[in-house]
Amino acid sequence: MMKNKKKRKNDYRHIKSYKDLCHEKMHLAYRTRYTEKQLQIKFLELGYSLHPARLIPNLLVEWARPMLWDFLSRVKSYLFGTKRKSHQKQTSKDKDE
Repeated sequence: MMKNKKKRKNDYRHIKSYKDLCHEKMHLAYRTRYTEKQLQIKFLELGYSLHPARLIPNLLVEWARPMLWDFLSRVKSYLFGTKRKSHQKQTSKDKDE
């Protein structure tokens, strides 16, 4: 931050003539336009992301994906998991005794 402040104090030392002033003015105008265009692009990207037609499906996918993985892991553990196998082993041991 301190470098920027020092640099800002010295930004216009290179201007020695009216021609240099015109060049600096044009440079600042182009930089301003560039910054405005970047801001407009970011605004369009945000609007695109927050459009209801895209936002609702994206949110549903983000919320549904963890629930789906949890559901699938529970089904998988029920069908093929260690709980069922250990339960079967315990019941077979109980029958043997």
